[in-house]
Amino acid sequence: MYSAAEVVAPVLVFVGVVLHRWQTGMRDAWKEEAAAWAAKAERQAEELVELRQEVRELRRENAELRAQVAQLLARP
Repeated sequence: MYSAAEVVAPVLVFVGVVLHRWQTGMRDAWKEEAAAWAAKAERQAEELVELRQEVRELRRENAELRAQVAQLLARP
């Protein structure tokens, strides 16, 4: 019985250490992944703000150009 305990105890300790390292590694990997997704979401939010501003400017320019075309077409 004692000799079996001598073999089983180190194996259990080894398995416990391996599982702990695996869980820690997974936790760190998920934290890194979450940080990457958060950074990507922040960049996309900033880009969205810039794109909205650009669309507003293009719409304003489009309205000006339409007014100019209408004015040119209205000339006799």
